[in-house]
Amino acid sequence: MTAAPERSSAYRLITEQRRHHPDVIRLARSLCLAAQAEPYFLRGARLRFVPDSGAGLEARLCFSPLVEAADSHALVLYPEVSAELRRQLSDHDPDLLGSVRDFTLGAHRCAPPLVRGFEDLLWSATTGPRLTDAGIERTLTPLFRQVLAENGTAAEAGRWILRFLPRLPEAVRESLPAWRLQVMAAERLGMEPPSALVTRADAEEIRAVRALVHTEVDIGVRAVADGLVISRPPERDALVCGASGAGRVRLRLRGALPGTRWHELDLHDGEHAALNLSVAAEVRADGTLLAAQTELGGALLCARTGHRAAAVTVADGRTVLRIDDGESVLSVELPDQPRLLTVADAGPAATAVVSGKGLHVVTTAVDGTADTVLHPLSVQPTAVGWSRTAERGVLCLATGTDVLLVDDGDPDRTLRTLSHPAPVVQLWCSVRAALVAAADASGGVTVHDLAPPHGNEAVRWHPGAGVTALCGDPRSGAVVWGAADGCVYGAPGSATGGSAGSADPATDVSSGTTDSSSGAVGDVALLGVLPAPASSLALLPEAGLIVAADGSDRLLRLAWPEGGAVTTVPMPFRVREVHPAAGGLLLVSGHGGAVEIRAADGRSHLLTPGPVPSPPDADGPGWLRDSVGVVLPVRNAVLPPGIRRWGITHVCLPAALAPDSEEFAALLTRSRELGLRVLAELHPPDEGSPYGELLSRAYDLLEEPIDGLRLSDTDRWPTPLLTRLRHLLDAYPQTAVVTTATALLHLDIPGHLSLGPPPELAAAPTAPLPPYPAWVLPDGLPQPQVAVLLALPGCHEVPASVLAPDGQAASVVRPLLAARAGQLALRHGGVERVPTGVAEVTAVRRDHAGQTVLCLTNTADIPVTARVPLPDATAATELIEIAHDASPRALRPAADGLVTVELDAGRTRWFRVRTDTHPPLDEPTDPFAPPAR
Repeated sequence: MTAAPERSSAYRLITEQRRHHPDVIRLARSLCLAAQAEPYFLRGARLRFVPDSGAGLEARLCFSPLVEAADSHALVLYPEVSAELRRQLSDHDPDLLGSVRDFTLGAHRCAPPLVRGFEDLLWSATTGPRLTDAGIERTLTPLFRQVLAENGTAAEAGRWILRFLPRLPEAVRESLPAWRLQVMAAERLGMEPPSALVTRADAEEIRAVRALVHTEVDIGVRAVADGLVISRPPERDALVCGASGAGRVRLRLRGALPGTRWHELDLHDGEHAALNLSVAAEVRADGTLLAAQTELGGALLCARTGHRAAAVTVADGRTVLRIDDGESVLSVELPDQPRLLTVADAGPAATAVVSGKGLHVVTTAVDGTADTVLHPLSVQPTAVGWSRTAERGVLCLATGTDVLLVDDGDPDRTLRTLSHPAPVVQLWCSVRAALVAAADASGGVTVHDLAPPHGNEAVRWHPGAGVTALCGDPRSGAVVWGAADGCVYGAPGSATGGSAGSADPATDVSSGTTDSSSGAVGDVALLGVLPAPASSLALLPEAGLIVAADGSDRLLRLAWPEGGAVTTVPMPFRVREVHPAAGGLLLVSGHGGAVEIRAADGRSHLLTPGPVPSPPDADGPGWLRDSVGVVLPVRNAVLPPGIRRWGITHVCLPAALAPDSEEFAALLTRSRELGLRVLAELHPPDEGSPYGELLSRAYDLLEEPIDGLRLSDTDRWPTPLLTRLRHLLDAYPQTAVVTTATALLHLDIPGHLSLGPPPELAAAPTAPLPPYPAWVLPDGLPQPQVAVLLALPGCHEVPASVLAPDGQAASVVRPLLAARAGQLALRHGGVERVPTGVAEVTAVRRDHAGQTVLCLTNTADIPVTARVPLPDATAATELIEIAHDASPRALRPAADGLVTVELDAGRTRWFRVRTDTHPPLDEPTDPFAPPAR
C-alpha cells in the first residue's frame, strides 16, 4: 500500500500519471463513481472504457499511487483522487461521466443497499445542485435502516459506514444526517465516535444519537463475597439486569455509601468483569457513616492515627499513595502494590510503605512537597511502625524475633535491636509516647519504653492465646490487644516504661522479663470476650471505648478502661481494619457492601454482595435450592422471550420431546446460550411397559448431557424402577433430580406455615431415590397462594403461560418473579414467620447479607389492614415497595416499631426493609449527564 497523497497534490498526481500512464488514468476514471471495484467490476470497466488494453492494465492500476488499497476482493481509490477525477469529468467530459454512472449502476445492480446508497450520493453531489440535509437523509435511509436492524447485518453496516462515509464529498459527509449516521454506527460497534465527530456537538446531543441504536441488553450480575461479577451475556446463576446498549453497554457503579464516587464500566458482548469492592469510611463510634471511598476492581490499604492518615489505592494498573497531614493532601505514585502501611502520629510527617520492591519512606515538607526514598529489603518485615528514642525518631521493622530501630527510615542504619522470645507478628508504635508494643507468636506482648529517664525499659505479659490485634493510646501509653480466643486485654499507661513503678512488684522492669499467666497480671486486665477474634482494634479514650473489627458487617465495642459486656454496631460492609481518628472518630476499611448499578437509560439496581449460605442438606446440587424453572408446554415448546429477566434459571423440557429430535437439540442449545440449566421430564411407565425402555431414555438424556431429571407423578413410580434409576444416576453425581408434588399439601394458608418437603415425601426417608421437591405453580392457582409460595425458599416451577400469556394481560406473577430475582434475600435468605394481628394475612421475612425483605399476602375476600412489628426499626427505617408495576411506595414504622400495611382483597405486597441509619447518598447530578461547561 502506498502513502496517502495530500488533498492538494491529487491534481498533480493525476497529471503526472496521465503523462506516463494515460491508460491507467482512463481506467481509474471509470471507477470514480463506485464505492469499490470488485474484480468483475474492474474487468468490465477495462473492457468498456479501455477496450484496446490488456489484463496487465488492471495490475498496473492496482500498484499505482492512485490506489489506497487493493486485494483479491476489491480495489479502492484514494478519496482525494476519486474526487478529483469526478471533478475533471464533470467539468470537461460530462458525457463520459454519464457513461461511467450507467456502467456503475448496471455493474452494482445487485450490490448491497449500503453500496448503492453510497454511489447515489457520489452521483448527486457530483452533478446536481447542493444537496439539502433532507435529500441526504432520504438517500441515507437504507443505511439508517441497516444500522438499526436487530440482526447480524447491523454490525457489518456499522463498519462499512465508518469506513466509507468519510469518503463522500465534503458537502455530504459534513451534513447532519451523515454525522448522525456515523455516531450511530460507532455506538452499534461499541466504539467511541471519531474525534472529528465529537467536537461537532455537545455530550447531550451525542448521547441522544447513541440512544437511537440502543436496545434491551441482558447483563448478568453475580454477587460474590467481596464484590460482583458482571457478564454479558449473563453467566449461569447470575441475577439478570436489563440495560440499554448496543455493541457496548455503558454502566456506572458505586458503593451505596455517602460520598462515594461513580466508576465507569464499558461491557462488550462476550465480556465479563470481576470487581472486588474495597471500602474505606470515616464513621462515628456509634457506626454512623460520614464519608466513604469505594474502589471497584481495585484495592485500598489505610492507616490513620489522630489527624494524620494515609491511603494506598490500587486501581487501573496504578498504585497511588495519598497522604493527609490534617492540613493538605499529597499524592505519590508507587511502583508496586503495598503490603504494609504506617504513619507517624507525631513529629515530622512521615509515612512508610512496604511492597515487593522494598521499603518506601515518604516525608512531607512544610511547603507540601514530598520526598520519597526507596530502600531495598533483604528480608520482608512482618510489621512496621514509627516511634522515637530520646534523641531521634526511628522506624521500627519487625523481622523474625527482632524489632529493628532504624534511623531516618534507612534499614542500613540500625540504631538498636529489640529481641523477643518468639517471632514478632504485630506492632503498635507511637512517636508521641516513645513506645513500641510487640506481640509475638507465642502469645506474649512486650511494651518497650524507648525514652525513659534511665534507658530502655520493657514489660512483657503472656496471657496465653495468640494475639490477633494490637493497639494503644499515645497520650496515656495504654496498650490493648485481642487474642485468638476472643479475649481482649488492656494495660493502662501506668504499667509501661517510665511509670513502671506501679507494675507488679515481682516484675524486674529494668531487665524486661515479665512472664505471667492469663487473667489480670500486674496492671493487665481482661476487659471482655468478643464473639469472634478481633482482626483490628482501636482505642478511643475520649469516647471511653475500645472498638474491634472481626471481618464481619459489624463493629464490636467495649467500655474503656473498665471493660464489661460487648455491644454490637451493624455496618453496611464487612470491616477488616479500624483506626482511631481525631475527634473520637474512626477510619474503618474492609470489603463488600451494597453496590448501585446504573444503566445509561437511568435504570438503577441496588445489590448487596454476600456469601451464599451452604445447602441445608444434600438433596440436590446447590444451584437447585433456590432456582425458579419454567415448564414448557407439550405443544409449541419454545422459550419465552426475555426469560432470564424474570429470574428463571432452569427450563423443564416436556417428556414428549425425544432426546434425538431436532427440536430437543435446538431447545437444549438455546437454553445453554441463555445460561439456563435444563431438566428433562420423565413420565411414570404405563402398566405393562418395560422398564428398560424408560431407563434407556433416561440414559440418552443424561448423555446429552442435561442438568437433571424431572419425575412427574411420583406416587406412580414403582419402587424397583426407582432403584434401578438410582443406580444409573450414581454414574452422574452432578445431575439433579426433581419430583413434582402439589405445594399446597404442606402449606396451610393463612394458619400454620410448615416448611420442608410434602408429607408423603417426608414420610418415606428410605425411598430408593431421594427427591428434591419442586413447588409447582399450576395454571389457575389463586394469586395469594402463588405469592406466598414465591416468598418462601425452595425450588419453584412456573408454567410458560405465566411468562408469555397468549392474548392476555401480563400475569401478576411476573412482577413477583422479577422482584424475587432482584433480591438476594428472597433467593438465599432465611425465613421467619412474622405476626400481623390478622388471621387472613400471612407475613414472611427473609434476611441475607444485610438485605431484609418483608412479604405480606391477604387471603381474604375483603381489604384488610395489618400492623407488622419491626424490632430493629429506627427513625430512619423505610419499607420500599417492590414487585409493583407503578412507582414504588415507601412506608415508615410508627414510634412503637409497628408498620401499618393496607392490603386489597386477595393481593400481596412485598417490601425491601431499609434500616439504614446513615446519611443518604449524594445525588448532585445524573451520572450519565453531560459534564458542566
